[in-house]
Amino acid sequence: MESDQIKTTGSPAATDEPAAESSFVDTARGLWQDERVEIVAAILLALATVLSAWGAYQATRWSGEQADAYAASAALRASASRQGTVASRNVQVDVSTFLAWAEAKARGDERLSTFLESRFRAEFKAPFEAWRKNGTADEQGLPAGTPFDQPEYVVAAQVKADQDNADADKALEQARKDNQISDNFVLTAVLFASVLFFAGTAAKFRPQWIRWSMIAVAVFVFGLGLVVEFSLPQSIGF
Repeated sequence: MESDQIKTTGSPAATDEPAAESSFVDTARGLWQDERVEIVAAILLALATVLSAWGAYQATRWSGEQADAYAASAALRASASRQGTVASRNVQVDVSTFLAWAEAKARGDERLSTFLESRFRAEFKAPFEAWRKNGTADEQGLPAGTPFDQPEYVVAAQVKADQDNADADKALEQARKDNQISDNFVLTAVLFASVLFFAGTAAKFRPQWIRWSMIAVAVFVFGLGLVVEFSLPQSIGF
């Protein structure tokens, strides 16, 4: 009888072993789930930190490019203004000498008209000769119109002023583009800062669904920031 009781009752330690093993497995599973969240969060934090720093560096680089373009535009505007002043002065000289020549020619003063012709600026001589050979002369022997209407009349200073103005416009437009690129890199820094927030706070919550939801948002924002950052032109700096 006593022998049967011993067989049926069994050892207390033997009955506790399955429960202890089950509790250990559950604990290990829970720790592994926690570690997975922390591993993913750590990877996102590391990558987001590096890419955020790169975006800030690029924003600084493109701000420098913007400043250089604005400075170039201002310098070209100043050069255009100087060349425009020179061009205006040369045109005034051409007009004055031509009017004096025309007046002398109308009076029949060949000596004065010949002297004035020798004083014409080099840029004015070619259109002047083209004007004299073009058209029918009037009673004073002068063709209709003026040399200033001829396509040969080109003032180099005015051409340079126009070119400087055009280059200044291009530099200004480039500065605006550089500014937009810099702003876009600042946006990527903001996106990666958001990744740092979501990934960093994911491990603070105990419910798994909240943790993985935060990680999912962090992964989405990280991907968005990655696409934006590397779709922009990169300025290495060397």
